[in-house]
Amino acid sequence: MKNEILEELWNIKDEIASECGNDVEKLANELRAKEKKEKALVVDFSTQVKPTTMES
Repeated sequence: MKNEILEELWNIKDEIASECGNDVEKLANELRAKEKKEKALVVDFSTQVKPTTMES
């Protein structure tokens, strides 16, 4: 089954990645610069989710 919402999200993700040359560090730097310029959080790392492990 085709999921149009997921396809749209993947296309947006691919577009953003392409704009940054598929460089995660460059993307992070651009987001930090955007936060400073707009004086608002783009990504909030104040809470961390602990990874879960699979139990047998």
